[in-house]
This record gives sequence, structure tokens and C-alpha cells, in this order.
Amino acid sequence: MWVAVCLLAAALSAAVLPTVPSYDPWSWIIWGREVSDPHLSFVVSGGPSWKPLPLLFTTAWGFFGGAAPILWVTTARWGGLLGLVGAWRLASRLTGGGWAGAGGGVLAAVGVLLTQDWTYYFLHGTSEVVLIAATLWAIDRLLDGRHGQAFALGVAASLIRPEWWPFIVLYAAWLWWRVPAFGGRTRRLGLLGGLALIPVLWFGPPWVGSGQPFLAASHAAQYNGHLGSDPFATVVARGVDLQVLPALIAAALGVAIGWLRDRDWRLVGLAVGVAVWWVVVVAMTLEGYPGLERFFLPAAAVTCVLGGVGVARLAQLAGALARGSAAAPAVAVAAGVVLTAIAIPSCSTAITAVRESFPANSADAAAQRELSDAVRLAGGHRAVFPCASSLAAVNHGMQTALAWKLHVTLERVGTVMRAPGVDFLGPHSGANGEVAAVDPRLTRARPLGQAGQWRLVQLSDPRLPAGGCVGR
Repeated sequence: MWVAVCLLAAALSAAVLPTVPSYDPWSWIIWGREVSDPHLSFVVSGGPSWKPLPLLFTTAWGFFGGAAPILWVTTARWGGLLGLVGAWRLASRLTGGGWAGAGGGVLAAVGVLLTQDWTYYFLHGTSEVVLIAATLWAIDRLLDGRHGQAFALGVAASLIRPEWWPFIVLYAAWLWWRVPAFGGRTRRLGLLGGLALIPVLWFGPPWVGSGQPFLAASHAAQYNGHLGSDPFATVVARGVDLQVLPALIAAALGVAIGWLRDRDWRLVGLAVGVAVWWVVVVAMTLEGYPGLERFFLPAAAVTCVLGGVGVARLAQLAGALARGSAAAPAVAVAAGVVLTAIAIPSCSTAITAVRESFPANSADAAAQRELSDAVRLAGGHRAVFPCASSLAAVNHGMQTALAWKLHVTLERVGTVMRAPGVDFLGPHSGANGEVAAVDPRLTRARPLGQAGQWRLVQLSDPRLPAGGCVGR
């Protein structure tokens, strides 16, 4: 039921909210088009880091032509809503159900929603919200004894973030050796097939599309994570700051209370999983990876679940102090309300960020609509790329969007104007990024017009003959 409800809500969101992908999702949509369109080459170089799971969807959506961007963003939003439901279900289950479980579940879902940049990821169709959903539902299915479903969700999560790999390998080994239902040949072949799918999809397509099987790893290692002089302290601080502080404190209290009162191994197991995830992210950062905040998101989502459990457990403790009294339920509810109210001021920054993300999304949509107008003003693909060597450039954040609109591979649109071509110049903003750097030899500039915030300029080297393969 929840799958259908969330799908309907995601489709409704695409109808009432601006629906434009951000930088990374545009690249997945382009790659999906290249797979599904026989007239295009599959080229994965020149864009952001490779992620296999989105391509499975965007390849299918590529057959729908211009609807592919909306279909992918709707898919990602569907995953985002399922992640909120997964947080609610999981916290409710771990609290014991009932009113306390419902309250803890609501707080867990709100905690996920307030996690840094969750709303941005949800609105712009990134894979992070899908990763959260796959993680939380894998845990839910595991606790429900649905090991096949849990394993499939773990494989899906492993096709988004490599930090999932040690978890899925250990889980497969446990199923192989300790779960009788997986002793049969068919189930074991399923485990091996699922594990084999991970390296095949991570390394195979980049090998085909760029000749570099480890392209994702090299892109990640080359990315500047702005870690400063002390990468360890920076990456740990990012992990702490990702979720709101009350969720972190309540999670610690929830695990402690659950263990001391009930010896609840489930809470301890989730806490250990969060700690291991942190260790993996920090270790990868110290090995040269950028250590971005979003790398911690699965651990942050589980922390929010434990935080919802923690508030509910504290409220239950308050009610237990009034045991035997008719006021006990009211005391428990009042305690939960007071604890939530106390936490709200600490969440004000996150609440403001959520509120501001909606007008920001509208502004991003406007910028991309105007970029489409600029492409039409330039004359479209044929005018900008009169021959195979023609190039275009644009602000860094719009590289992938412009490649989609011009119907070319990512390597044909640069963020550096290194040769004669058409430069799309927009203001430096959070979504647009910096304008393309221009080779100093390109001193001949001919304005081509303006569409909204975008100016079009033909740049060429005066030492070269006019015209030729320069767009427009």
C-alpha cells in the first residue's frame, strides 16, 4: 500500500512543484538517453561520478524522450517519500507500536526530513533520498525476516554508495551460513548473482563508456572536498552536523534505555551499524576521498530513527513513574510533547533551510527554463554544433543540463572554453556555479543575444579564419 501511496504523492509533487534535476541527475538522464538512443554514443567521461542504480531507471525513461527528466525526478521523489515512511515504520516497530510508536515514528520521519539538504535532494531528484529509503527498508525487511527482500534492497543501496559494500557482503555471508532458508541452490545462486551485479554495474559501463573501469573511484578521489588542514576533524564534524543535534542526543539515550531496560539488541545493532558506517566514511576520507556530508546520510537516517525511539522511550519512562495512576498516559504524552518542544529551537536552522528550499527550487527551475530559451535563441543543436569538433561552454553547475538541452554527450559541453565555440554565460549563483573560464587566446567575441539571465557569446581566436566550425 505504501508503495502506491508514495508513488501517487510523488506524481502529484511533479504536477504542483517545479521539477528540474540538479547537476548529477542530469548526467544520469543523459547517460540513460545514450543507452536507449541508437543514434548516440555512450560516453560517461566528462561528467560527475558514476552511479549504477539511477542508470537502470534513466535508461528505461530514455525511451520516453523529453519526459525522461520528469520521470526520473518523480522516481527519486517516490524513493524520498518511501524513506520517510520507512523511518516512521522502523521507529514505530522499535518502540513497540501503539501511540508511543506512532509518535516516535513521526519524530523519526521529521528528523530525516530535517537532515541537511534532504529537501534539496528530494526536490532535485538526486539519489541520496533513494539511498535512505533503500537503507531503512532493508533494515525493516531484515527485522521482519524477509531476507530476500532485505538483500535485494541492500544490493540496490550498494549500487548507489560503495560504503554499503562491506555490509551487503557480510549480510550475504550470514545468509549463506546461518539462515537455513538460504541453504538451497536457487537461493545461493541468487546471493552470488546479487553480489556479482555490484562490480559488474559499477565497473562495466564506465569501462565501455570511457575505457576506465575505475572511473567512479578516480572522480571521487580527484574531487576537492575542502577538508582543510585536518581532514579527520573536518569529516567527523560533517557527520555530526548532518542530522539535527536533538536527534543525535535522543538516539544515544534511546539505545542506552533500550539496552538497560529491555536488552534490546536491535537498537544496539543499529547503533553499531551507524558507528561502522562512520568508520568506513572516515577511513575512505583519510585515503583521499572527499568526505562529503552526504556520504553519511544512511547513518544519519538510522540515527534519526533511533532518535525517534529515544524520545518515545523517555516518554514511556515518564509514564512508568506514574504507574498505577489514571494520569500515567497523560504524563507520557506530556513528556513527549515537552521533549519535542525543547528540541525545536535547536532545529530552527534546519527548519529554515527546509522552508527556503522551495523558493530556491523555483529559482533553479526558472534558470533552467531560461537556459532552454537560450538554446532556442542560439538555433539549437545544429547551430551550436555545425561539425563534430564544435564546442560549447557554460557555468559549471549547468554543464549537464545544457548537454541534455543541446542533445550531445557531456564531453561536448565544457566548463572551460578551451577552443572556439559558443559560451552560455549566466550569473554566478548556487545552482549555476561559476562562469566558464576562457582560454586567453579567444579574444574575438561576438554577442549572439540574451535570454533571461543567460547571455550568448561566440568566442574565437582572431588568428583563425572566421566561421568554420564555430557555432553560430
